[in-house]
Amino acid sequence: MWLVRSIVLFAGVVVLIAFAISNVEQRVILQFFGRTYPPQSLNLVLLVAALFGAAVCFAVMVFREFTLRTALRNMRRESRRLDDELVALRNLPLAGLQSDPAAKRPARDA
Repeated sequence: MWLVRSIVLFAGVVVLIAFAISNVEQRVILQFFGRTYPPQSLNLVLLVAALFGAAVCFAVMVFREFTLRTALRNMRRESRRLDDELVALRNLPLAGLQSDPAAKRPARDA
């Protein structure tokens, strides 16, 4: 699996470098929140957009990770509580049970 991942990563880097080299002289006018910026290199604009997207994804991932860890901690706490309750129920005394053998047999409906 690591070999396939490495090959795909290498191919992606090659395509990215080829795209960047073919657009070295390309300039774009950036309009962002109603403000117009002077012509910038397309490669720079794409790099900044990719870094911003990665930062947003990272922030969402960190928030989700903390949420999942909190839920996991609550589930473990609940599991421990239920295990303790089950142990307590298993250790209850058997006083008050009938010792009549007929009471142990299920009733027949016939």
